[in-house]
Amino acid sequence: MHPMYYFVTILLIWLLCLISVFFHELGHALGYRISTGKAEWKIIAGSGPKIISTPQYVFRLIPVGGYFVPGEDAKTNKEKIMMLAGGPAMSLLLTVLYGIIRFCMIGLIQHESSLYEILFTVSSFLLAFNFFQFFFTAIPIRYRIVCKGFESDGLQIVHVIREKS
Repeated sequence: MHPMYYFVTILLIWLLCLISVFFHELGHALGYRISTGKAEWKIIAGSGPKIISTPQYVFRLIPVGGYFVPGEDAKTNKEKIMMLAGGPAMSLLLTVLYGIIRFCMIGLIQHESSLYEILFTVSSFLLAFNFFQFFFTAIPIRYRIVCKGFESDGLQIVHVIREKS
């Protein structure tokens, strides 16, 4: 295999994982927007040093972790739950999308080509990445390693539900 194959594959995986984290956080923003009608927020995608920064969006070097900061707190429990559920819902949607892409590639691209190898590897990795991003944000846990001390979206939803009763 040519060294450029590995470089392109790693670069695509890094970039698309960072975009996947961004879309997870954008899912929170969409849930917030739908439930509150408000459009002011900040999204931080990734961790580590900043690579791109605007007043509303920050992209960091390491494509793991991130958070959504609403311009104003969601007030009702319904608004909070929709905002919190938006991220895992978006990750699940991306998991399905990458699964479809991976499945469709089998019949569309010649198996021996470099393009097939790169796209198959990247889509397989992203399928797993987005599934784990969905799973580890949807289940109610407190993080102990990545995002240490933070609570998953699922655990925050459990807290909101318990507040209600």
